[in-house]
Amino acid sequence: MNKYFTDLMNRIFKKEKPKAQCTECLQSLQLLVDGETTQEQERYFRKHLDECTPCYTFYNLEKTVKEVLQNKIQQKPIPPALIENIKAGIRNQTQA
Repeated sequence: MNKYFTDLMNRIFKKEKPKAQCTECLQSLQLLVDGETTQEQERYFRKHLDECTPCYTFYNLEKTVKEVLQNKIQQKPIPPALIENIKAGIRNQTQA
């Protein structure tokens, strides 16, 4: 998956070889988008994104896709009867 993103970025911006920083950034980009980086990692990524337009563009694309998906997904409460049916089914499977 990460190789795909690196290859895509290279094709978009016509780079022959990705810089080591870009490769590392792209491989860990999802951590930043998901808010799962340490403060040190986030500072590193933000600094790199400030200096690298291709990575910044790709970061914004990933972030936008995530935001659109979150807005489109509706959370609906699960009916208690359904929960009980699932639990009963699991119990029956484990007893068999």
